[in-house]
Amino acid sequence: MRDILHSKHAGQLMACFFPAGSILIDLTRFAPLAVVLGAVAVATNPVFVRLSELTSVASAAHRMIWALPVFALWFWWSRPKTTAQPPSAVKPPSAKHVPLLLLCGLLFAVDLVSLHASIERTAAANSMLFVNAQPIYVVIGSWLLFGTRVTRHFGFGVAIALIGGVLVAWQSLDIGTEHLIGDGLGVLAGILYAGYILGASRLRGQLSSAEINLWTCLIAVPILVLVTLASGNSLIPETPRGWGLMIALGVISQGIGQGLIVWGLAHLPTSFSSVALLTAPVAAAVFAWLFLDESLSSIQIVGMSAVLVGIYVAWRAAPIASKKKPL
Repeated sequence: MRDILHSKHAGQLMACFFPAGSILIDLTRFAPLAVVLGAVAVATNPVFVRLSELTSVASAAHRMIWALPVFALWFWWSRPKTTAQPPSAVKPPSAKHVPLLLLCGLLFAVDLVSLHASIERTAAANSMLFVNAQPIYVVIGSWLLFGTRVTRHFGFGVAIALIGGVLVAWQSLDIGTEHLIGDGLGVLAGILYAGYILGASRLRGQLSSAEINLWTCLIAVPILVLVTLASGNSLIPETPRGWGLMIALGVISQGIGQGLIVWGLAHLPTSFSSVALLTAPVAAAVFAWLFLDESLSSIQIVGMSAVLVGIYVAWRAAPIASKKKPL
């Protein structure tokens, strides 16, 4: 059987099903779906945080801690098998990558602190909307820093998606109460997350998705653990259910969700990826309705539809990157 697989007939058979270049094209076609599924996985975050026995900061630490085995396994599996180093070894990043990796880890750690504090003070859809409303920040930042420009149709898609996101969160917008603080923390988290997305997109041209995710966790974990302990909060859940929620938070929200998003950055313009992340508030509203007894109104359903339409329009109108400074 092995001889058959390595024969020229095997090559001819593979060519019939996978013409030249089709694997790369297929990966590119699956990239939008990967980002959307990643956003859906990340949208489970408010459910786990609300049900957690721990504080928001401690939950953020657990999210990164339990994602570490996922990214370590991914990194080990994706390493070239011909390397002289042991497969389990983690190669230190080169000196030129260290500053940006440190910045990405710091931005993500502070982003999680802001996001989880927002989740405790406002509706799940709101927190996910504001943290994922960074298409504005990403597009502006990409234009200012990297010379990326977008088409008019792409901007139209972004506008539709953002309006839809506002409609999803509209019912729980409550100026003058604690919601305002929660929403403000969500906006801060969105700005920080936009910085992380921009940094990760630059690293993705030279490092693998597994490396970026793994080093982000390695940098963020000690920061979040120290902040948790310094604030006098416990890192130890009291029940098996509490442990299960924290493990699920790390594996699903960070390991699967963020892993798919960073992988998508390798095959999509950063500006489109940021728009696709607006799937998160839609999914968060549904999860909150299912598990947290938050209401789901007809206006929110209209907003969800608008988000999906906006994402589709933005996907069809692919942004144009500057030749001088490609994104």
